[in-house]
Amino acid sequence: MKKLYFPLMMIIVTTFFVMTSCNTEDKNNKENISDTITVDVNESEILLDFLEKSGNYMNNKEMPFIIEPDDVFANINKFHIIDIRKPKDYTKGHIDGAVNIGWNDMMDYMKNKIIAANYEKIVFVCYSNHTASYATMMFRLLGYANTYSMKWGMSACDKETLEKKWQKNISNEFANMIETKGNKKAEKGNYPKINTGKKTGYEILEVRVAELLKKHDFKVKAKKVFEEPNKYYIINYWTPENYAKGHIPEAVQYTPKKSLTSNTYLKTLPADKPIAIYCFTGQHGSYIAAYLQVLGYNAYNISYGANGFMHDKLISDEIGKSYNKEKHFKVQTLVSGDKPKSEKQETTLKK
Repeated sequence: MKKLYFPLMMIIVTTFFVMTSCNTEDKNNKENISDTITVDVNESEILLDFLEKSGNYMNNKEMPFIIEPDDVFANINKFHIIDIRKPKDYTKGHIDGAVNIGWNDMMDYMKNKIIAANYEKIVFVCYSNHTASYATMMFRLLGYANTYSMKWGMSACDKETLEKKWQKNISNEFANMIETKGNKKAEKGNYPKINTGKKTGYEILEVRVAELLKKHDFKVKAKKVFEEPNKYYIINYWTPENYAKGHIPEAVQYTPKKSLTSNTYLKTLPADKPIAIYCFTGQHGSYIAAYLQVLGYNAYNISYGANGFMHDKLISDEIGKSYNKEKHFKVQTLVSGDKPKSEKQETTLKK
């Protein structure tokens, strides 16, 4: 028995070390593997889920969030007006009480300089209501449910702005190039990839909005789209009935407030190609471009919408909304200077 003792002990000890070594190696391998594995989560999907569950502003029945100029001027003492034009144009003439805020300062102003909830409405104003609509959508998505853009912008009340913007850009230049045949939507693909490094929907949204506001690159001219139609995936944001009356060649119809959701046709938009959106006036289209850009799409709004390339046909064929100077322009009293004249907002400014 004594002769067998030492060999037996050696076998036991050797087996123990082998098993221990294997377990340790296996444990280390698992740790190494867990360190290298990354979960491939697309932030765009997290953000989309968050947005559709917290307001679904893209398809809200009130969308687009546009307010009539007469309503703005009648409620100067109730509304907070943010003029986002260039300082030199603001100085020439602005709505009484309006503050002039630049793109780089918008986020800080809304979060830290005012108590936004204290105002009945916060109205963004620009030249033609394209950039104001873009900005309004960004803040709507962030939860500022009392934000609006003023219809037609300062073109609705300032003659010089009207002549430089709406009057100058109304056109029939490409009316003879529109088509009536239907074009199929693209096959469903993947959502764009965005990477902010954030985890929650709202955190991702804040980063995206801050980046896009500073850039504010969301407009494309109709001329460019007509000259290079294959460069863009063109969205006609009208009803099927209006689409059938005539649209940009290769344009695909998407029904307003119904078609660009996760459970409808959002995935038919290309993640790897510029998207050109147009409505009737470019004002609603600016809201759509803002929303799609937040999700990571390379989206642009065709400035002035169909009024910029087939204005008279809108009137003759009763297609949607056409701009009319006599109907949509009204002289209003403006004030000059580089500061707001009214002091009514002091009680709601953050100290």
